[in-house]
Amino acid sequence: MTAEEFWKLIDSTKEAGSEAQAETLVECLAKLEPTEILAFGHMWDQYHGEAYTWKLWGAAYIMNGGCSDDGFMDFRSWLLLQGQGVYEAALKDADTLANVKCEPDNASCECYPAADAYCAVTGGDDHHDYYVALEAAHGGKENSDVPAGEEWDFDDEEEMKYRMPKLYAKFSDK
Repeated sequence: MTAEEFWKLIDSTKEAGSEAQAETLVECLAKLEPTEILAFGHMWDQYHGEAYTWKLWGAAYIMNGGCSDDGFMDFRSWLLLQGQGVYEAALKDADTLANVKCEPDNASCECYPAADAYCAVTGGDDHHDYYVALEAAHGGKENSDVPAGEEWDFDDEEEMKYRMPKLYAKFSDK
């Protein structure tokens, strides 16, 4: 699967809310062969890993009124569902997310589209078989355990205003 095919598939599933889009994405992926689902899953993991940065975690913190480790995983899934343009702009400048239509505390989507589709196609009942097949086909995850970039205190309002002025203005209680 190419990057173009990956993003085209994401774009073809855009709907009003991330949860509905995630369900549609699973349905679309379930029409593919298991090897194609695994290729999509590998790309999903790569893009998800590239978004593991302190800047994006800060954006998630502002947009969602706080953000745990698990919450940041869900934020990165939400970010992928926004499409290539939003994703790439956010990687360069997380403050561009202020231009994305999103209600406060709603930049999140717990979804595992490739794993869910793989289980639907192969008859598996949990994600374990998917992850075993993904590792066999594409190797283990190469993502870092530490976010990229400079860490800072997300609870420091002045720092957040300085680093993400547009997001802070849009989502803070002021």
